[in-house]
Amino acid sequence: MASDRTFVIVGASLAGARAAETLRHEGFDGRVVLIGEEAERPYERPLLSKDYLRGDKPAAKLYVHDEGFYADNDIELMTSTTVESLDPGAHEIALGGGRRLSYSRLLLSTGAAPRVLLPSQIPGADLPGVAYLRVMGESDALRGAIIAASRVIVIGAGWIGC
Repeated sequence: MASDRTFVIVGASLAGARAAETLRHEGFDGRVVLIGEEAERPYERPLLSKDYLRGDKPAAKLYVHDEGFYADNDIELMTSTTVESLDPGAHEIALGGGRRLSYSRLLLSTGAAPRVLLPSQIPGADLPGVAYLRVMGESDALRGAIIAASRVIVIGAGWIGC
């Protein structure tokens, strides 16, 4: 018998996708909802700055699970969905468009955001050609810009910058 509990995961990333997978693998029989603001199903972001950026790996190889995985495992994947607020006391989240969703348990796996350069602190930060890398579309745009560029400067020596 299925449980009436709802486990909501905010952040359709590698962590969010694996959390949903683990819930099902370990026998959670309630409702599992995985919410992400991107139109894509969960994919592995580290590859955006490596194999995918170089064109060595197609987009289809970035995804955490095959397209049918979420439906096959009764995981509600809500893409292109923004979570605007959460109310822990009421066990509810507010979604874009005014919809509300109740939950029994909530996991926030939203990851990090790039540090944006401010023109007031770094002159030229708002010039054409300054790019950030967080999502698949940005990697696509960056690949084209790199091919056309005669010089490239990378700011940040972290996992993505390397």
